[in-house]
Amino acid sequence: NFAKPSVPKERLNLDMSYLGNRPRSRGVMEKCHFCVQRTRAGRYPACVEVCPVGARVFGDQKDKQSPISLFIRNNRVQVLRPETGNAPNVFYVGIDKEVN
Repeated sequence: NFAKPSVPKERLNLDMSYLGNRPRSRGVMEKCHFCVQRTRAGRYPACVEVCPVGARVFGDQKDKQSPISLFIRNNRVQVLRPETGNAPNVFYVGIDKEVN
């Protein structure tokens, strides 16, 4: 976020979550919120829905029989910066070198 943010009132999407519409101050890092308004409605995040090659997988890790849980258990996956101990929920597949 390098510019002064502004969202004109007429462009606000009232179906989005609060975080999705809220302009952050200049210099504040934007963070993915996994399209919370879509997932609460039982849909996938937009990036998952539109990925033309199916490279993104999204689901409930707490459900041990869900496709995402099975994928994580049966494939070599990595997280970024595991040494931080923050238990991230974004996993990467096929990373051969150390990621910093």
